[in-house]
Amino acid sequence: MSHTEYDDEAVQSDSAESAEDDSFMSECIPEEDGGTTAETDGNIGQSEGVQSDALSEENAALLKRVEDLTSAYLTLAADFENYKKRNQKHIEDIKKFASEPLMLNMIEVADNFERAIASAEKESADKDSLMEGVKNTYRQFMNYLESSGLSKISSEPGTEFDPHLHESVAQIPMADCPEETIVEVFKPGYTLHSKVIRPATVTVSTEPDE
Repeated sequence: MSHTEYDDEAVQSDSAESAEDDSFMSECIPEEDGGTTAETDGNIGQSEGVQSDALSEENAALLKRVEDLTSAYLTLAADFENYKKRNQKHIEDIKKFASEPLMLNMIEVADNFERAIASAEKESADKDSLMEGVKNTYRQFMNYLESSGLSKISSEPGTEFDPHLHESVAQIPMADCPEETIVEVFKPGYTLHSKVIRPATVTVSTEPDE
């Protein structure tokens, strides 16, 4: 066999083997399917939509949580502000009425002044200077009490009895006087910053028995 014939057979053999290899590779590697690609893209889009919905729900839940916390904070802040106001009012009341026991003692001193003045007025006119001095002292003393918030309760004879301001210790039948009218004052009453700390002790009129 000549070299030329041998070369031709070798070329034909190589071509056949190459064709077989191409056929084998075609069978092993599937062709791209246009429908499969579209389906994959659709699945991806659907997955992204689900994720978007989940994020929207999560954001809505977070916003609701923020609103609830804000509302709770505002309520707590309002309650705390009210507490501060009540506490401040309590402190102010303590300051106002801290001197109440002292005032009660001072009232007794004022009672003694009033009795001394009444006794001196009944004795003689020779003691006018002493009497004037006692009165001046009494006025100064009462001015001091009034500057501290003390006020005498109005309870002159002839005025109407008020159970919130007066304490009745006796009743006198009187035909010419309306019932529940103050007839006599035994002890004057006092208020401290508008609070009654001692009611006036009085006698009141009542209707006479028929």
